[in-house]
Amino acid sequence: MADGIKNNIFLVNAPAGSGKTTTIRRMVERHLRENPNDNILCVTYTNRAAEELGKDIDSKNVFFGTIHSFINYFVSSFFSHKEVIELYWEIYKNEIQERIENIERKENIQEGNQRYIEKYGKLDAETVYRNIQEISYTEAPYNSLYRGALSHDDLITFTRAVVEKFPIVKRKIRDKYQLVFIDEYQDTSADVLHIFYEAMKGGKGKLYLLGDKMQQIYKTYDGSFEQEFLSLNREMNLQTNYRTTPYIVSILNYIYNDESYEQIPYGKNKDENMSFLPKVIISSSPEEICMKIKQEYPKALVLYLLNRERFYSIGAGKLYEAVQSMEKYGFGRKYGAVDILSNYDEENPDNLFSLLFLCERIDVAYRCGLYGNVIRLIKNNKKILNVSKYTVKQHGDKKKVKELLEKVMMQYEDGEKSIAEFLIDIKEMDFVDDEYLDEIIGEEDYSDVIGVSMEEFHNLVKYLEEPHISTQHGVKGESHDTVIFLAANSSRNPVVNMTKFFELWSSTEVNLSEFEKFYYEYKNLIQEISEVVGMKCTDMKSNEYNIYMNDIYAKLKQFEDKYSDNGYFNVLLQPNFTTYFSKKGVTKARECLRENLVYGPLSAYRLFYVGCSRARKNLCVIINRKDVVGFERRLRAKFEECGFEVTM
Repeated sequence: MADGIKNNIFLVNAPAGSGKTTTIRRMVERHLRENPNDNILCVTYTNRAAEELGKDIDSKNVFFGTIHSFINYFVSSFFSHKEVIELYWEIYKNEIQERIENIERKENIQEGNQRYIEKYGKLDAETVYRNIQEISYTEAPYNSLYRGALSHDDLITFTRAVVEKFPIVKRKIRDKYQLVFIDEYQDTSADVLHIFYEAMKGGKGKLYLLGDKMQQIYKTYDGSFEQEFLSLNREMNLQTNYRTTPYIVSILNYIYNDESYEQIPYGKNKDENMSFLPKVIISSSPEEICMKIKQEYPKALVLYLLNRERFYSIGAGKLYEAVQSMEKYGFGRKYGAVDILSNYDEENPDNLFSLLFLCERIDVAYRCGLYGNVIRLIKNNKKILNVSKYTVKQHGDKKKVKELLEKVMMQYEDGEKSIAEFLIDIKEMDFVDDEYLDEIIGEEDYSDVIGVSMEEFHNLVKYLEEPHISTQHGVKGESHDTVIFLAANSSRNPVVNMTKFFELWSSTEVNLSEFEKFYYEYKNLIQEISEVVGMKCTDMKSNEYNIYMNDIYAKLKQFEDKYSDNGYFNVLLQPNFTTYFSKKGVTKARECLRENLVYGPLSAYRLFYVGCSRARKNLCVIINRKDVVGFERRLRAKFEECGFEVTM
């Protein structure tokens, strides 16, 4: 239990449209002016957020980056110390021994073990321990334990273990940084929060955790920092909504349903700016309704639930699926498919898309007759392009280079070609550096991507020039005059149960703090029963259930008794619990212990709020009638009470 308020550690509620990024930037700039020798740390959830936050702030005393980049930059200097390697061994030695023994004879482990033997002569615990010289980060979703290389998640948990075991690391952080910001704290793992909380508490420096729990879109945070949150200084609060009209602000406050998080509309935003009152349309043809509204408001932002739907709707679905299937952009990697396909800049981390986006910029300049810009683009990208052949060295070269470029641009603009065919064409024209191009064509990971048509890439470019479609997960920080929110469910990642949320919302009072508290209590119940049976509840079979049946029954009954008058329990869990108690068995028990029964509606609640908060002036929510069967009229009344006009 945290004791007393930590006056130098601030929890700053920064809801949608409150100017969080601007606030952080101004605080950084002001602190640098007043304390030019101080060091400032800004930890963000994504690389893109770090780039946005640090834009135009040129100071060697400020570090902008993700937690992983910070660990690599600062904490990893301790990772070659003997004591730290011993801690690593203490934590992972059993897992390493299991991998060495490979009792299940897994083929991939056998192959890895054989490679290790070929390199070092033998494979045993002593040899592995002796060969680990330092702990490192793999930038992958899995560990390479024989090398001391940690995954995306394990790097953070191990760093916390280091910080807790060796107080000198905490002191180094506290002494180095006088001002620390954790951006989007709600999506930050509890391990990271603990690291900085322990490092900064009691010191002279200040730690700011900024964000909005309603905008939590990842499952990174597990609820284990809740007691510490109670001890934080809350005197700073970003209440003003600079984005949207007073009418929509009132809707957002109604959805949030918590006086302590109420927003105040910015005085210059007027309801008269709205083209229509916020509306909900419940229809059997949601896509048709969406298209009609798009015809009337062509610049409206359409919020789909999944990225796949988003990219297919712009004609780049196959391209998205191909990039998503690449190993280096899989789950837990530094960059994902959306990062690669959305980065129009010269610093795109992918070789193929750096080349394609460069060709697009050259094509635009060439067709506009800006030949000076074309030449500059070529000269500035000598690592990618064959500069010697495509630059003007003397007056006679102009015509020749123009003719060469015309051929290249014609190939680029041919949407019927595959990306592979385009690459082969420009290789024959010596437009691209051979080594650079061969790395792309020869890499198996690109095989599906380069099989996609150039037309899909052209469609992607058109969308990036004027984006009008996004996902409900991908719009934090974005805003548009008109937003169309397409309500939908998803049983795969991201798990979203909009139907169950609407049923819950229309039948009981919902607010985030209480909903989250109930979710974490339910999650703890699942964890407790998992520990009793020695496996995940979803994997429990009849044998395990029969052995622990009485314990399982007792815990489920205790939970039901505790929450029998709770609206969240009654709507989301009571039917499954009732079925179990009337006919006990392993299948019915498992049905009571599915985390997504509560997480899916909670995720939907957050996404619904975030989607509505993107609208500056006009907001339309479209719901498929089949998703609200049984409570449609009750839901209509709830929306009308919230402030929406409802069409059924």
